[in-house]
Amino acid sequence: MGLKDYHTWTYPNIPEPVAQELDQLGRSLVVVGVIGRSRCDLANKMRAFRMEPPRDHKPCDEQLQCYYKPGTSTLLVHFETTFDDAILGQQIDATMEQDGAPFIFDDFYERMKCRFVRMMLLALHVCHILVYVETGQTFDLSLVTIFQLMKFAREQHLMQFLPSLLKETPAGALLGEKCRLCTPRILFLFENFPQDDAKTRECVSACEFQTEDSIYEFLRHHQIISNSSSSSLLALPNNKQFVFYNAHDELHADRLLQSIEFLNLDMRKLDAKEEEDDLEVLELAPFEGFVKSFGESFEKTNYEEQQYKTEHTVWNFLQRHVQDALLGCFDEGSFKQVPQRGQLQLLNAHEWHDCIAELHKLLVTNAGTQESINEIRNEDYRLFLQSFDESLNYEKKFWAHLCEIGLKIGIAAYKQAAPVIYGSSMHQQLLADATLAFEEEGRGPPAEASIAKMSEICLRHWQDGRQQCEQLSLRSQPCTQPRKMPHDKHSSGVIHVSSCNCGRTQGRREDPFSLQQANYEFYEHMVKMCNLCVKVKQFKFPIFEPSNNDYRAAAFEVAFPLLHNGKNRLAQDAELDEEDEELPTGDQEQQHITQSNGCSQPLSPTFGSDLNMSIAGFGVSLNESEPCFEQGSTSDAESTSSSTSSAESNNELVLQLKEPAKKPEEPCDPASATPLPSMCLTSTTEYLPGLVHTLSKVGLLPLFPSWSLACVGPSSIYSHNTGLQEHFQSGFLSGANFLLPWDVQLRLVHAPKHYHNSHQPHMSKKQQRYRKHGDRMVLKIFVGFEYECSRGHRFMMCRPDRVLRGGADIERDTCSKMVHTNMPLYYPCPCRSQKNYLAQLMRIHVVTPKAPVNIIVDPKVCMGKDKYTFTLGSMVPPRLSQSAYWILRLPYVYQGDDALIAPPEKLEPDDMMAGGYLLAGMFGIAETDPTLDLNDQGRLDTSGVGTFTKI
Repeated sequence: MGLKDYHTWTYPNIPEPVAQELDQLGRSLVVVGVIGRSRCDLANKMRAFRMEPPRDHKPCDEQLQCYYKPGTSTLLVHFETTFDDAILGQQIDATMEQDGAPFIFDDFYERMKCRFVRMMLLALHVCHILVYVETGQTFDLSLVTIFQLMKFAREQHLMQFLPSLLKETPAGALLGEKCRLCTPRILFLFENFPQDDAKTRECVSACEFQTEDSIYEFLRHHQIISNSSSSSLLALPNNKQFVFYNAHDELHADRLLQSIEFLNLDMRKLDAKEEEDDLEVLELAPFEGFVKSFGESFEKTNYEEQQYKTEHTVWNFLQRHVQDALLGCFDEGSFKQVPQRGQLQLLNAHEWHDCIAELHKLLVTNAGTQESINEIRNEDYRLFLQSFDESLNYEKKFWAHLCEIGLKIGIAAYKQAAPVIYGSSMHQQLLADATLAFEEEGRGPPAEASIAKMSEICLRHWQDGRQQCEQLSLRSQPCTQPRKMPHDKHSSGVIHVSSCNCGRTQGRREDPFSLQQANYEFYEHMVKMCNLCVKVKQFKFPIFEPSNNDYRAAAFEVAFPLLHNGKNRLAQDAELDEEDEELPTGDQEQQHITQSNGCSQPLSPTFGSDLNMSIAGFGVSLNESEPCFEQGSTSDAESTSSSTSSAESNNELVLQLKEPAKKPEEPCDPASATPLPSMCLTSTTEYLPGLVHTLSKVGLLPLFPSWSLACVGPSSIYSHNTGLQEHFQSGFLSGANFLLPWDVQLRLVHAPKHYHNSHQPHMSKKQQRYRKHGDRMVLKIFVGFEYECSRGHRFMMCRPDRVLRGGADIERDTCSKMVHTNMPLYYPCPCRSQKNYLAQLMRIHVVTPKAPVNIIVDPKVCMGKDKYTFTLGSMVPPRLSQSAYWILRLPYVYQGDDALIAPPEKLEPDDMMAGGYLLAGMFGIAETDPTLDLNDQGRLDTSGVGTFTKI
């Protein structure tokens, strides 16, 4: 033993000398199990007994370390369990090192708790006395739960197989029917005393008595102890202390502080006389008073208190209970109320070793290997080993029960609030409400899995004939029809109010789901309801005409729209090179001028070279008579600024009058007819799925027109004093129903002299009277930019950022500024509503003057991330007849190459153009050609296109 007065070994490796000493005790061996918590690295709970394991000892789960003091009858068995911090750390490290297995705290905690219960059950059957060591200062209430689990496991599992299995072994006769030595007496050792309390005899005793009362009430209330020793799991002594507080010994002291204290005691001298040697020693002290004593002098120390500290030890506390067992009164009065004689079996060391070996094998060893479980024939024992952890996991059952209740509540809440047909947004909202209802009852780790199960059940309920189609409309509204039920067309249930082409009649329109439904079918339906739409004269836009039934929509690379630019340009260059070989020299030069106009993006192939000339003419200032093609490369912003500046400086337009061309007759032989170049490139098998824009593929036309241009009557139907009346244009807001007057000064440049003399007699009297006013005239044009919201409210704009508010907003140059400024495509409607509706630019009203000129309209709408520039798609911009009221209706929905451009949800006041805008400079002017009809303008050849000028 050396300096130690005890033996220690690891079970079952008992040293031979120790075995001989234990055999000499005979049947007077009292086994004390020490179990509980520890915080030291060696998982040692024996320091209160002034015992320690060997230096090479390594703590391990389910390991037993035995201690024996020679000359005593006490065998102390130290149980190393998962409640020891050192072993708990080992288990955490082993769990974290498992590949692919996430660390789940609840599962880990339950597994550690079950391992501890297994070791407590072993101690319950092989020990006479149990000492539970607690590192805290108060009783841990979770220990009551451990005791309950032990009682449940013993009554429901162990007693089903232990008697039969032990009956075949020597341990069966020794342990009896109860399969244990006795109802073990449990003692509680608290290693730390409350720091705030005084460590006197009265305070320590009062604390111990108070803790005893609390423990007794808890154990009695939960039936851990009872009046019957056979039904009681544990026993408590009658009128004897079973709680011990270590108030005087510092069990886990800091070694460095202890060394300093010993140094202080060694340097302190008892005599009060100080010598020179003492002063030299004092100078070495790090601070004043370093060698002074911290305690009271011996004379002031209470002798009774000193005697109490000497006698108040754990060993003395334990020996009083060991003596009860040796004297045979161990169970007498062990339940504090009714004295009762119970079973107490004292064994010798050899017999006890046989008992613990068999129980350790049944309760601990076999539980750790799957092979041993498969070889067991006893069904109850096999069930115990397989489902022991699961049966003790009461918290998991509790959480599962709560989650089951919450699952029923959540599903019921979902089904009760679910309508007959609903979409994914409603499903998500109902699911969120059901989750909140679930969380009122559902708790614990299974909650996440239960919510996932509830989501799956609710999803199946939704998909079982209640799922909404949810096909999005062009206005981003989902279809409300059932998904699995057939329906002819989609319907979102959202109704908009829109006006017809002429603007006279308003009707309710369903939310469109296709471009044709939005831009064509509704307005064709409104023609049947409007008396004016039937009578008006409309411009026919070019559309796709198939040559057979096998036609399809053209496919595009939507992600790279600008790539079509290069492809189209290469195709055009190759075709134009072939045409240059057949054209005369002059025509080739003109053709090359048209190609090399310097535009950064090519014009729409549908327009052909005629539109190139017209656009080039739009780039000149107002006082130039002929278009200059070299200036066609200017951008829209530059042309807008130049036109605005010229209009402000000299609002005069120069118009060259030429000899009117005769209307050609239709050729009888189709072969003799000379088709236009652009018509030769028109496809008859593929159509354009969207609207025509400047980057459209060569030769593609749409299936239907998305624009509308109609003459709704003579110019006299509009009165600038009253504005647009309700019977003519319905739905306008008060004060926003006026057109803006636009005065354009025109200077006529006459034709050559022979032309003037030869044609002068043929002029009408009206023209002659008109010329009498001189070469200058003033054209009064009325223009209005109409916006319409989805509720049918219509209004005119007087500025790009201001709604017309009556005659006060109409100034002399208001319209001149408007036509030379980009107009936003969307603008907030001024109607009062909780929802901020966006109004869309839908119509452009033009009242042409009473003069021998035609107003040209060539609108361009720029919008989308890819900056599509949508155009009318006609080869030649339409000419508006004189002295008439014209209305140009814009598309309701814009779509590029298979890419829908949705309107913005909200416009920022600082960026009204973010949703799109109408480019400035859409109006031009040309001399009236009486030989042309409104829908015969496409018969113009290349030479007749440049006869108009941008206003």
